[in-house]
Amino acid sequence: MNDKWFLGARRVFFALFACWVTLPAFATHRALVEETADAVKVGNGSVELIVPKGKAFNIQSMKLNDGEEMVVPSTNAIPWVLTYKGIQGENPMLFPEHGVYKGYEVIQNDTSASVVFVWDMRLSYEKRMYPIRMKVTATDHSELLYWDLTADLPKGWVISKAQFPRIAVVRPKDGKMITSAGWGNEFDMATGGAYKVTYPSCTGSMQLLLMHNGEGSFYYATEDRNACGKELRAVCGSKSVTFVTEVVTSEGWTDATTGRFDLPWTTVVGYNPDGWQAAALQWYRPFTFTCEWGNKSLQSRNIPQWLLDKDLWIRSKGVTDTVMAAINKTIDFFGEGIGVHTYYWHNYPYDTHYPDYFPAKPEFEGMIFTIQKRKCHAVPYINGRLWDPAADSYTALNGASASCRKADGTLYTEIYPTSKVLNTVTCPASSLWHEIIIGLADKIQNELHTNGVYIDQIAAAAPQPCFAKNHGHAAGGGDFWYKSYKTLIDSIRGNHLRKDNIVFSEENSECYIPLFDMLLTVNTPHANCRIVPLFPTVYSDRVITCAYTYTPTADVTKGEFRYQNMQCFLYGSQLGWVDPTLLMRDEAKTEATFLRTLMELRKKQHDIFIEGRYIREFVPGGDNPQIDVPTFGKNHVVMGSEWQSKDGQRVWYVVNMDTQAHEVILPSGKSLKMKPLSGKRINL
Repeated sequence: MNDKWFLGARRVFFALFACWVTLPAFATHRALVEETADAVKVGNGSVELIVPKGKAFNIQSMKLNDGEEMVVPSTNAIPWVLTYKGIQGENPMLFPEHGVYKGYEVIQNDTSASVVFVWDMRLSYEKRMYPIRMKVTATDHSELLYWDLTADLPKGWVISKAQFPRIAVVRPKDGKMITSAGWGNEFDMATGGAYKVTYPSCTGSMQLLLMHNGEGSFYYATEDRNACGKELRAVCGSKSVTFVTEVVTSEGWTDATTGRFDLPWTTVVGYNPDGWQAAALQWYRPFTFTCEWGNKSLQSRNIPQWLLDKDLWIRSKGVTDTVMAAINKTIDFFGEGIGVHTYYWHNYPYDTHYPDYFPAKPEFEGMIFTIQKRKCHAVPYINGRLWDPAADSYTALNGASASCRKADGTLYTEIYPTSKVLNTVTCPASSLWHEIIIGLADKIQNELHTNGVYIDQIAAAAPQPCFAKNHGHAAGGGDFWYKSYKTLIDSIRGNHLRKDNIVFSEENSECYIPLFDMLLTVNTPHANCRIVPLFPTVYSDRVITCAYTYTPTADVTKGEFRYQNMQCFLYGSQLGWVDPTLLMRDEAKTEATFLRTLMELRKKQHDIFIEGRYIREFVPGGDNPQIDVPTFGKNHVVMGSEWQSKDGQRVWYVVNMDTQAHEVILPSGKSLKMKPLSGKRINL
């Protein structure tokens, strides 16, 4: 039996290890399986699952957090859906009703108890049956239930898709759904609404969903330490909400010798009466320390000091006298130490002819020199995922051999509004693609003398299943996407990144945190939802982020720019990422002054924002009006956040983005006078 089945002592240790996290009030009962004449129960006194005995599977009761009932009886008859692929091309999607429910088996270990529910599937006329086994486990002292799945298959067969687990829980009154898109998104739940994250990507930086109201939060997460591509989804009915993980599997998950399919992660569910943030802190954050991407401190990663000291970035588009004049004016206004993300530095239009960036525009090397002479840093943009099939290199280098392939052999082809040309998705496992990206990193640094390279889309775009036979990975989905990019970036960092240079990517998928020195976090949706600080709640002490969301592309004076940078500061992110030609206009003087005020305040907060931990956001009371912020809706003009330094110092930050003064009330009950366009630190 696979080692993953033995959850015992290791899970107990991981649940206790959190690094500054207050331990939950764990139950003291031992995990046990109890049987009656009518049902079987697995639990530990804090959590329990009861399934009736009979000819069909269903859930009678699932109680979490010392008795919180989570299911409507008889709404969980389909805990899994599996799609098979046979040696003759058979492709059935099988439900529990297509097999024979055989009941359950009991596993009792020293520190855990499990019930394994079994369905026999008849996939051929031979006498042998092919069981599907779903295991539900409780461990000593844990407030979570653990779900695992295996299946036996005929020789040569594989499972190509899986939906597991499918768990329908009671829909809470006035419930809200939180997804891990970017910083985190909160939605008002609507009947018929489907809320999903595609992991790992900008729509799913972490592998969890949180459903909450004023009484507490339901927690649903996959504990996949290999960052396999998957979709976590919650579908709202009138009385229940169905949580499900859907995945295009890897053919490597089926053992060719034994015919055993093993879903290579465990799914956990829990309920926290203290709310969604407590659930993320008590359960998800400890899990991240057990992953290779979450167990590295900033100090251990040899990040250049100049980046740790950075407080402000701008983004220049093009190589012209106007752009350079705006950059110089920005440095005059804000001072030394600004970072510059440079776009449109190559001869072809943006989002076309990738990866044929060279030759650079002839003035670009001079722009880099000028920026650096003024004691600032410049990092140019390239794309780490797309290959234009019309590019000269695609034909010359046989780019088709590196392209990611669908099951039918065709290419994944994307069209972006910036260019309206075709771009193919390249498989990150391709050795040819590694050579190209590494060659670009070398050429950009050595010929243009930049301070590093910005490789877009790696930490933003979702994995695609790949069925190419020449890329060295098993067909389908799986962990090859993340691990191939890890191999690529590790090679750049270890052998090609010049001293004191950086490499960073756009967006914040958790598995890419230690691969890059910084993550540009700008794609969090904010239409029909509210941005919430889920990502900083979990990862603030182990990551450097830049920006908050995309800044306006035409006019920064409408209010959203000030709101974005207020929130950016409160989340601990490096500020700005704004077009200097917009920011340095005379009519934007208020916005530029506010940004400089926050930058100067942030310079004094590195003791908190570097390896410190974000605790919570708060809305001060008192004189704190709401205004309609363009594209963000109604928001308060004064906002606050609480942080804790690595050494335990607690502080509050309060920012007023308004041009009027306000006297607000802090969570302590004390009043605070906030000047217009100001920020303050309050030591606790």
